[in-house]
Amino acid sequence: MNAVKQDPSLYKIVVTHYITSSLCFLAVVIMMVFCAEDFSGHYFNPKLLAITHLAALGWGTMIILGASYQLLPVILETKLYSKILAWVSYVFFLPGIFCLVFSFWIFDPGIFMQSGSIFLLLAIVLYAVNVFFTADKGQQDSIAQDFIGTATLWLCFTALLGTLLVFNFQFPFLPKDHLDFLKLHAHMGIAGWFLLMIIGVSAKLLPMFLVSSYQNNQLLNLTYYLLNTALILFLVDTYLYNLNAKTYVIAFVGIAGIVCYLLFVYQCFKFRIRKVMDLPMASTFLSFGLLGIAISIIPFIIYWHLDKNPATIKYSMLYGTLLFMGWICALILNQTFKTLPFIVWVKHYEHLTGKFKTPMPADLVNNSLLKIQAISFVAFCCTFFPGIFFGFTFLIYAGLGALLVTAVMYILNVAGVILHKTRTENYDRI
Repeated sequence: MNAVKQDPSLYKIVVTHYITSSLCFLAVVIMMVFCAEDFSGHYFNPKLLAITHLAALGWGTMIILGASYQLLPVILETKLYSKILAWVSYVFFLPGIFCLVFSFWIFDPGIFMQSGSIFLLLAIVLYAVNVFFTADKGQQDSIAQDFIGTATLWLCFTALLGTLLVFNFQFPFLPKDHLDFLKLHAHMGIAGWFLLMIIGVSAKLLPMFLVSSYQNNQLLNLTYYLLNTALILFLVDTYLYNLNAKTYVIAFVGIAGIVCYLLFVYQCFKFRIRKVMDLPMASTFLSFGLLGIAISIIPFIIYWHLDKNPATIKYSMLYGTLLFMGWICALILNQTFKTLPFIVWVKHYEHLTGKFKTPMPADLVNNSLLKIQAISFVAFCCTFFPGIFFGFTFLIYAGLGALLVTAVMYILNVAGVILHKTRTENYDRI
């Protein structure tokens, strides 16, 4: 665990990603409030594209990149390959997000959008180089490493296709309709990047956080091969034939992979030694429920698409929002307060271990803010998603109001953890 001992420069890059991500989350919620009625329409909408990319890149991907600079050395039992590459990647990533999101919002597919896509592609390639060179120095070869490495490759493919799509707006050169490639781009990002990365990291951290004795990786191995097989088959088959009857079979393979992962989560929970879970871990299980609801919608999307029924649009909108603002959002909101307090605790108190009775990482979190965050997010889920499904705008607004409370509580808590000052006067010397 020597890799956990971070130097100040690595601490700064990790925390910078957390701060940027939390601000992007607040921006996402505010943008959603301003175009709430658009959630009752088609998903291929300039403002929804802007929100989706800010949520996927500024909120979800930004915090994963930052956390991975801390977690990769722990998972791979080595040091991060390059702190400089991490900073350069961030320097490209931030203006890339701004250019791309702003261009989508006003829908100007010109030099600004193109520059943003290139900046993002460069940032992601630099991140991938850092990941693979770090893995090359690693002390062990594990299923978690396979998930993380493969997820990073899918992220690169997602960014590359996204860049091609941006240039295709002004210089049409892709052989098929833009929306056909958008399906491929979205699923590479959701299943290839987010799902595989989340599974890879949780394979290591979930047993640790639950203090679980479950060590069998067979379910994770099945998950890895089923998900990658399903994704590759989906990309090839959808590119050649669009959605068709075979898509049901491909979806079944992918859903089987997710079920194997959820069984792994259940086994970790079943064999946990720590019976009482804290609020972040208890709330994290909500994300798995939202993921389950999202994947249950997939057969309906395929059915309505084959039937050429307009209901496809509504189900697709619900599916996408459940994944981004449900599953991924719930995970980040709660796991932030499992990872960030530990990162800050290492900086402030690891060198004092054995000298003073120091606080626990969980003591750095404001539990009152955390409870309000949890309640408001549940309120968001109970109003926003039914609002989309039934087309009730007032429920969508109510849900976004609750999500705005969630975002404010989250940012205040993140700021409180990061601004924590080392205190020994309240603790006894050992």
